[in-house]
Amino acid sequence: MSASPTPMSDTHEPPPEQPSEPEPVLSPKPLLPGSHMWRDFGSWLYHLTLPEAFLLQSAHPVIAAAVTKDKKYLHDPYGRARDSRRLLWPVVYSRPADAIAMGRKLRDLHRTIRGVDKAGKRYYALDPEAYGWVHMTGFDSAVRMHELFGTPLTPVQRAELFDEWRQIASMLGIAERFLPTTEAEFWSEFNRMIDERLEWTEVLDDTFYPTYYTTYPVPHALEGKLPRPVWRAMMLPVSLFAYWLTVMTLPERAQAKLGLRVTPADKALFSVFRAAVREAWPHVPEHRRYLRVAWRAIEDARKHPEAYVLPDEPT
Repeated sequence: MSASPTPMSDTHEPPPEQPSEPEPVLSPKPLLPGSHMWRDFGSWLYHLTLPEAFLLQSAHPVIAAAVTKDKKYLHDPYGRARDSRRLLWPVVYSRPADAIAMGRKLRDLHRTIRGVDKAGKRYYALDPEAYGWVHMTGFDSAVRMHELFGTPLTPVQRAELFDEWRQIASMLGIAERFLPTTEAEFWSEFNRMIDERLEWTEVLDDTFYPTYYTTYPVPHALEGKLPRPVWRAMMLPVSLFAYWLTVMTLPERAQAKLGLRVTPADKALFSVFRAAVREAWPHVPEHRRYLRVAWRAIEDARKHPEAYVLPDEPT
């Protein structure tokens, strides 16, 4: 997740040779076990709203320009997914010193992503608006996860989650001046970004259609064992469901902006799906609710709680 930035005009983009970026003013402060982020970010439940966050990110022209440079999402989709989990999730699910190091690594990686898009406009992955938009979509998807598939957060819990969102921004090197100070300011900027900055991009042309996942290659473990036509047939219902779920979990404002149609039948079916998830999720064993990287950290924190005390906190 990244921060809420100030508006950036199309004619004020940093040159790729000497990109300008704000110096972070917040000292990195890792999130600890017991936080909302530790409970939610690495859960499979969060993955029900994560695709809508990725779509919102891909609809930002600067982000789209950066990821279409090599189109790894087409040429190596499994590798791209692995990279995301390997780089982002440990910023939360690590011992404090390691989490800080991973945050720096992730930001340093983005420093290298720059260039000129097909329209001749310069882009830079650490552009405050673009880098911030990524982080904004994470808070939206976390709140949306609770509203759609769990129990809506209380005002106190939302305030705590918002503070954690600002805290993780310090881990990603986002300057405080690019962060909204209240949740009301956040939603005002979030809606403005949808209305004024998002557009249908080349990334969406490449990836956002109902049968997209049938284009995935056969996994390495099944190469030579599973014929390509069989794989495509197996992936078709998965792909149709993933497309539908992404559309249904998007903010209505974004659905309208991107021209995505939702029918009354869609809404009725989605209500049934949401109810089924709410009923089933509490019965899933705890260790089955999390990504491997998250569960390993949760277990480590329970075995070694002393390793998750910040240096300036009493033991």
